[in-house]
Amino acid sequence: MSVTDFSLKEQKHCIQQLQMAEVKSMFREVLPKQGQLSVEDVTTMVLCKPKLLPLKSLTLEKLEKMQQAAQDTIRQQEMAEKEDRQIAH
Repeated sequence: MSVTDFSLKEQKHCIQQLQMAEVKSMFREVLPKQGQLSVEDVTTMVLCKPKLLPLKSLTLEKLEKMQQAAQDTIRQQEMAEKEDRQIAH
């Protein structure tokens, strides 16, 4: 099997693996034979400010305002019709 039989993605992966192996061989692992082994770099959780979300979306608020306005208009028309009927009798 020759290099040309591999896809470009496979070739890049192989190159990356070789580069990582070279980097690892540059550093020698040292473990203490006596004493304690400690790790100084400890990751901790970072709390962010809570993000307040609206209970109602802006679209829902607009629809509710439109619906309220339509109901108010209907009530006014009904009141006007009642007054017209009372005046007519």
